[in-house]
Amino acid sequence: MPDAAENRLTASLTMCRKAGRLLLGFDAVKDAVQQGSVMLILLAADASAKTEKEIRFYAGKLPVRKLPLDMDTLKLYFRKRTAVFGVCEEGFAAKLMLLCPESES
Repeated sequence: MPDAAENRLTASLTMCRKAGRLLLGFDAVKDAVQQGSVMLILLAADASAKTEKEIRFYAGKLPVRKLPLDMDTLKLYFRKRTAVFGVCEEGFAAKLMLLCPESES
C-alpha cells in the first residue's frame, strides 16, 4: 500500500500530466531540453545506468532527480512504461523537487 509521501508524489505527477506539462520518454525529454522548455528531469528508480548517463549529459545544468517509483508502478499512472520524465512548468518542478530526494551523483 502506498504511503502518504508516495501519494503526494503521484498526485503531483498526474496533475502535471493533466495540465500538459509532463513529458514522457527519453526522446521527447531530450528534444524539449534542447529547446529549453524543461525545468526538471525525473528518472524512474529502475532506469538503466546508460539512460541516466545519457539524460544527465543532455540535461547539462538542469536538475535531475530519481523517483522512488519503478517503471512498472509509473505505468499504472501514465499507461506508458518509461524511465524519463520532463517537467515543463516552474511550479510543478519546484513542488516535485521538494517531494523527490536529491539524487546521489
